[in-house]
Amino acid sequence: MIHQVSLPFTGRPDLPDDVRVVSCVAKFADLSWVSPDDNNSPIIEYIVYYTDSSAPDPEELVVGSRLVARGQRSSPGTTVSAVIVTRPWVEYKFYVVAINALGESEKASQANDGTPAVCQTPQTAPRRNPEDVCTRLGRPNQLVIVWKVNNTNLH
Repeated sequence: MIHQVSLPFTGRPDLPDDVRVVSCVAKFADLSWVSPDDNNSPIIEYIVYYTDSSAPDPEELVVGSRLVARGQRSSPGTTVSAVIVTRPWVEYKFYVVAINALGESEKASQANDGTPAVCQTPQTAPRRNPEDVCTRLGRPNQLVIVWKVNNTNLH
């Protein structure tokens, strides 16, 4: 007599699907994606990474948001979303990773139609005036205006 046992495959989750920038404004970006197959180990967290064109290293991945899934099983195909705080006049490229007890998925960064998850925030006027404004004389008929920039409080 031959007995057959069927064991379910378990592994890292597949990569999130259809990553999209739903809204992109000066102060935040709204992202959405479709939950992947968890490969029989519940997804416990999603991490949104991004690159920031104004950073010293614009290719460095920064952790933007961590969404705890609380171990609830969701069927593949559920839409998930996150809001990421942004700054004006910066280009952001977003990547989403799904994590379960067995590891993390590959980074997903585009919609099903091939559109990359990119947000170019619009320009805005500063909230306050620059500090320590002064003038310097340059060549004849030239006036140079200099000021102290405080990036953290301008927008």
